[in-house]
Amino acid sequence: MMKKDNIWIGLACVVLGVFIAFQMKFIQGTYLNGASPTQKTTEIINELTVVKAEKERLVEEIERLQDQLDKIQNSASEESAVVKNLTDELNRFKAFSGMTKVTGTGIMVTIDNPPKDLNVGLEKNIALDYKMLLDLINELNSAGAEAISINEQRMVNSTEIRLAGSQVNVNTIPISPPFIIKAIGSPSTLDGAVNIRFGIVQNLQESGYYVEVRQVENLEIGAFNGSMKFRYANTVK
Repeated sequence: MMKKDNIWIGLACVVLGVFIAFQMKFIQGTYLNGASPTQKTTEIINELTVVKAEKERLVEEIERLQDQLDKIQNSASEESAVVKNLTDELNRFKAFSGMTKVTGTGIMVTIDNPPKDLNVGLEKNIALDYKMLLDLINELNSAGAEAISINEQRMVNSTEIRLAGSQVNVNTIPISPPFIIKAIGSPSTLDGAVNIRFGIVQNLQESGYYVEVRQVENLEIGAFNGSMKFRYANTVK
């Protein structure tokens, strides 16, 4: 009886061995592409190593590109700031040179001939006393006026005030009384400069001319509308 049991046990072991061998063969052929588990594990580890290396390379590339992008953005920002500063500086010099309209506080001085019925002897004409206008402009400049106009003609470095018949030429444009002079600056300082005792306003009034000085909170002075050309002056490099 024991001998018969041993035969059955041996036969079962053989069948089990064949079944296990068949399963291993099936797994190796279906899932491991014919390779042994050890070989497949090695292949997976190698592939994982390659993928990790590729990932590290891509991370480094992303960091490099991000750094490059940051530099471009910073450069663009710095360039934008430089352009803005240059534009602000250009606009400031345009304002100083009279090439742009400006607004601000200041004073407005109106000068006119006396009424005809008050004239005694020769008829008074402020145009004939244009040098008093020059004195007024000089006082305003000395008091810190940042922009001046006469009858809407902007004063610049080439502006002339000269007699032309019974009129006055300003920027080659003939103007007639009443003369309205606008000056942007400190209203109190400009007012005090022209209204000082024995100053230009008093001289004009004693000469018989009508003079009115008003402090203005929001004064507008237009840009110089002529042309400026340099034929003899050159910039120094």
